[in-house]
Amino acid sequence: MPFTAHWDTYAPDEVPGEEEFTAESPGDVDRLVALLSDPHASAATIVHAGRAEVVSPYSGETVPDHLLWALVHSGFGYLHYHDPDHVSCVPVGDPTSAHHHYDYTDFEAGSGLPVDVFTKALKQFLATATRPTVVQWREG
Repeated sequence: MPFTAHWDTYAPDEVPGEEEFTAESPGDVDRLVALLSDPHASAATIVHAGRAEVVSPYSGETVPDHLLWALVHSGFGYLHYHDPDHVSCVPVGDPTSAHHHYDYTDFEAGSGLPVDVFTKALKQFLATATRPTVVQWREG
């Protein structure tokens, strides 16, 4: 089953754009990583179609039971993962990777991954709909 990513673009002298991309294959994940590598791209929220939905205790609306944020910045790929079993997790990444804050999430310093490992993690998420095991995780 596919996953869908949503993010914004903030190019100088342009109206911010809302972007959406659905990945159905490993090649699509490669394309998504290329799109997120644009320096004007914000962090993306990624929702997998193969996961359950739950009723939000806050809004009463039906929402995904998980959320994966993904960012490519300064040569690193960042992930932040939430689901019922993993409340808030970030990868154990390169200790030299910097902290980045975006509207609804923080990508902690030291959680940035080499882009090829980041890509493998997204491909595994596409295939399994579960938190990727190709990286080590810690509470974030």
